[in-house]
Amino acid sequence: MASMISVIGHRVGSASTWSRSCGNRCRASRTVFDALVWSALLSVVFDWTPRVIACPFCSALAPTMSNDLETSSAAVLTTCESVSKDQDGFYVYRMSVTEVIKGDRELVESVIEVASIDELPSGEMFWHVGYGEEPIEWVFPKPMSRKASEYIRGLGDLPDRGPERLEYFLQHLRHADDAVAADAYNEFADATLEDIAALSSRLDRDWVISQLRDASVPVHRRRLCWTFLSQSGTKQDANLFDEILQKRNRDATFDPGMDAAIGCYLSLAGEPALARVERDYLANPDVSYLDTFAAVGAIRVHGTELSVFPRERLSAALRHVLNQPALADLVISDLARWEDWSAIDRVAMLFQEATEETRFVKPAAVLYLKSCPLPAAAESLEKLRAIDSKTVQAAEASMRFYGGLATVPVPPPDVAAESSISDTTVLPQVAEKSSGAVMERSE
Repeated sequence: MASMISVIGHRVGSASTWSRSCGNRCRASRTVFDALVWSALLSVVFDWTPRVIACPFCSALAPTMSNDLETSSAAVLTTCESVSKDQDGFYVYRMSVTEVIKGDRELVESVIEVASIDELPSGEMFWHVGYGEEPIEWVFPKPMSRKASEYIRGLGDLPDRGPERLEYFLQHLRHADDAVAADAYNEFADATLEDIAALSSRLDRDWVISQLRDASVPVHRRRLCWTFLSQSGTKQDANLFDEILQKRNRDATFDPGMDAAIGCYLSLAGEPALARVERDYLANPDVSYLDTFAAVGAIRVHGTELSVFPRERLSAALRHVLNQPALADLVISDLARWEDWSAIDRVAMLFQEATEETRFVKPAAVLYLKSCPLPAAAESLEKLRAIDSKTVQAAEASMRFYGGLATVPVPPPDVAAESSISDTTVLPQVAEKSSGAVMERSE
């Protein structure tokens, strides 16, 4: 959208003009090809940097209004006073400030002028945020219904993080204004599983299940609902996993949010579910790559953020993937992070038998063996060096950018989880982590 925004000093009598694009969230995206590039492999296996991890199954779609309030110098609500066309064919909108949410209260009744090739919806309120001072540089407005104003007013009184903050957004996930509902979703996408788990008693289980069954619900919201169900569901609700799979079999366009679905299924059904996931998605060479990738992702979340299963049990599940050379690099880094050194021989064999199609397993194997403190790993690495010294040296050279063996910070599982999984309903205990979001504004 081409846009030009100027503020007319209603009291001052001056005007300025500039163009600005909306800010974009700078986030680490999860794609199925992450394991196929060196940089991703290195960042997974060797990373000293402490991480702030949001809900692993959700991705925010845009900066939240809270982000806007935090980073801007001014935030206002406006209405359209008039519209005309300039000589270049642009629509020129005069937007009257009706309420100041943040910034100088003297902005009320001032006018922001907006030029755009697109028509703005009529009869709406608009959300404007600005940056800098004298003059303020205004970002292109977002349409808002009048029902959204109360939601916006409540943002300034919330704590910076935690379940008390999320409780405010929980009640707005079903807001009649789509913009408000989407903003509330984005807040949950930036929240930690720990904070979401703290809301378990406030979650509407029936509504969550209805959302999972509704094919019109976008997949990003379905993923969040699977996360909700893992906190509010019962063991019987695990049957919903099969129901959703049947829906996908009938409609190839239906996306169940497979990673989050498997993660929830594991939380609710325990060991029998994990055994099934092993059989159907990790040890089955005929299952689709995307389903295997989703299963690996779900187990990774359980191993790094939850304590439903002992990590040794999750490692054993992931080791099945080592029998599929084309997929093995998906899990080698996880085994290294969790210090599962039982796969030394198999990892070395994958290196030796690698083809052009499975070449990405080679650097993963080297890094695994370099991470392992056992003498057997060093012996295997020397054998691989004799086979392909160039790849081994390249992987070793890459490690010079890191301070030695490092693993993604992973809290140990709860002691209670080390015992066998019982037949009773099992809900995840969430490891303590903090939450955060980064937003980047482009000039």
